[in-house]
Amino acid sequence: MSTITLAKIYERQGHFDDAVVIYRELLKNNPQNSEYKSALERLSSRNLKKVLFFTHMHTKEQYSKFERWLVKPWS
Repeated sequence: MSTITLAKIYERQGHFDDAVVIYRELLKNNPQNSEYKSALERLSSRNLKKVLFFTHMHTKEQYSKFERWLVKPWS
């Protein structure tokens, strides 16, 4: 069952791909809904930022910074 509530929960939990699937399904059923459109735009720009980050790492410092982020303890 795809609902806006479930999409928002997925988004808050960081399950962005799952949220996108639901927002797309909701938008297909209600193409004029601006909330669904803006959620998809927001999530798409998030993915673009990730792609740009990875494709624009060229210096040793950028790679080192990324490496430090990878080993950072997450809690």
